[in-house]
Amino acid sequence: MTTTHYFSHFAGLQILRFVAAMLVVIMHTSEAFLLRIAGTSGGEYWDGGSAGVDLFFVISGFVMALSTARVPKDRGSRLSAAWIFMKRRFVRIAPLYWFYLLLKTILVLALPAFALRTSIDPEHLLASFLFVPAMSPWGLIQPVLPVGWTLNFEMLFYLVFAVAIALGLARLWFTLLVLAVVFLAGQLLPELTLLRFYSQTLIFEFVLGIAVAQIYLRYPAGVPEAGVVLIATGAALMFLIDWGPGADRFSTWGIGAALMVMGAVWLEPWIANLKAAAKLSFLGDASYSIYLSHTFIVPGAVLLLKAIGVQDALLVMLLVSILVVAAGCYSYVWLERPLTRLFKWIFLGSSPQPALAGARK
Repeated sequence: MTTTHYFSHFAGLQILRFVAAMLVVIMHTSEAFLLRIAGTSGGEYWDGGSAGVDLFFVISGFVMALSTARVPKDRGSRLSAAWIFMKRRFVRIAPLYWFYLLLKTILVLALPAFALRTSIDPEHLLASFLFVPAMSPWGLIQPVLPVGWTLNFEMLFYLVFAVAIALGLARLWFTLLVLAVVFLAGQLLPELTLLRFYSQTLIFEFVLGIAVAQIYLRYPAGVPEAGVVLIATGAALMFLIDWGPGADRFSTWGIGAALMVMGAVWLEPWIANLKAAAKLSFLGDASYSIYLSHTFIVPGAVLLLKAIGVQDALLVMLLVSILVVAAGCYSYVWLERPLTRLFKWIFLGSSPQPALAGARK
């Protein structure tokens, strides 16, 4: 496998990360609008925003594969590389998630009247902190901070990927094999909560991301015009076609997300030259903070808008989105970055070499 070069920072992927986060935000805002303002708990909210998760997963697979493209050959170095890989991913994901998970726990205990789900179970809370899928008191396989369910997938993926690095095996095929075994085990043993959680086809979207990285490493100088076609096709698969409630997520949104990611990296020569590229990249950096913090901002903002008489759905969506982005950027600058630096110092000793902009949910 050879390549002449690859970008150390993808503005296109940063934009996609921000788009993915905002898709989830808009979905939850539409749900909050129906519950808090329209008062129609049985109404249908826009669940198409969950496609943002599929984008996150494909981006994650792409970045992990590309950032570890050169794996040491000797066993000792591979073990060291795998351990460092896991520590870096932990430092990226855990600190901010633990902060918001703890904040959610405190708020639920202190202000139960404002929470839709008010039960805190110690075992479930511990599983949430450890990224272990567990049945919640409200009957869903979710952590105390519900959006953290995606991080349970991420941690499994990181672990499998680290084992592939340690063993010096082809990460694409090893990851596909292990995730297939986990998926099939969940189909055969659905009574086991952990396995049932992972028996979702979207688990293979990480593998799609690895495959996109393999294609990019072989053909880094793709035709930008082809990138436009891929993004348009992927967007059509994800947002223009109504697949119906029984459609398989991997073969619809997953394939669409992979096409969009491939298109974005091939469009990078154009995107990087945009005047707004740096600002849009910053929003991508803040996407993880946006994703985690919006679950606090959305319900509060919707209740505030209801109190002051704002009833128009589109206006509510716009105003809440602005507040969420502002809060997410503030969280990124004043909370996420300092926490990340602190945990880097604790677990890595010194700041590691700059990594590719990753898929942080």
